[in-house]
Amino acid sequence: MGAESFGNANFGGAAGVARGMGTKRTTTTDPAAVLAAAKARVAVELHGVHGVAHWARVRENGHRLARHTGADKELVELFAFLHDCCRESDGTDPGHGARAADYAATLRGSLLVLSDERFGLLFEAIRDHEKGLTRADVTVQTCWDADRLDLGRVGVKPLPKYLCTAAAKDRDTIAWAYRRSRAA
Repeated sequence: MGAESFGNANFGGAAGVARGMGTKRTTTTDPAAVLAAAKARVAVELHGVHGVAHWARVRENGHRLARHTGADKELVELFAFLHDCCRESDGTDPGHGARAADYAATLRGSLLVLSDERFGLLFEAIRDHEKGLTRADVTVQTCWDADRLDLGRVGVKPLPKYLCTAAAKDRDTIAWAYRRSRAA
């Protein structure tokens, strides 16, 4: 994707993407359209602790980790945009992962054009990201780590024992992510 402006959540031109595109059939997944759909669905403050700035950091964390883990970068990006879009609260919100995964399923075949295997990985990553799990496919693990590395935004330093991949557990990676999320 092109240049991003996360203040207005214009990820590579998504501002011009119309709401309600979930019914449009495409042959490829357009991350900007998925982002627009997630923004349209979100119930919490779009610029709050679980909003678009968080999504942008999760995306960047995930892409950085994927260079080391070999994770599917497209799925990591889609996870970043969708994992918190169905939160009903910025506080404790049990079930928000399952709600977001179910929402992703409604986009399948229209905005999300993925094989069964790839969609299954995305669904699992979104559904289970709030459960604190660490064992899964490397793409799923990379998604979870990308999210957990942004805990600094709420004053929590990520601990290696709660991370999945060696790349995320790296002391320098944790320090980088923590500084970045605290500056937000």
